[in-house]
Amino acid sequence: MKERLEAIIKHEKITPSRLADLIGVQRSGVSHIMSGRNKPGLDFLNKLLNQFPHISGDWLITGQGEMLKNKATKPVVEQLSIESPSLPKKSFKTPLNTAKEESQVTYETKPVVDTTKSEKVVERMVVFYTDKTFAEYKPE
Repeated sequence: MKERLEAIIKHEKITPSRLADLIGVQRSGVSHIMSGRNKPGLDFLNKLLNQFPHISGDWLITGQGEMLKNKATKPVVEQLSIESPSLPKKSFKTPLNTAKEESQVTYETKPVVDTTKSEKVVERMVVFYTDKTFAEYKPE
């Protein structure tokens, strides 16, 4: 873990103290992990991955694979378009595991209406992928 934490610090061009400040942990906590005295807990790893979403969680925990998510060797992407009266039109690209060419998929969503309550509004959508990554969409 020490080596992976050092790699993140080097890649981000920050100091261990700055890392602690960015992820909201005590500086001594980072120091203890870097010295090998302590191992990081789930809360520490979660804060680290939330602050640096481009870092691969699999790599951080196991040391296997690439440090950066965008170094994936699969260049093929799927275009996803979302349209709804209650949501702004939003497009984003997500990696596919098996497709060989770029394709576009369009989804239309409609607001869910509960007749006993007021209209429900989408707060966020989360898409989970088979490679254990996810994308989150929050309407503005």
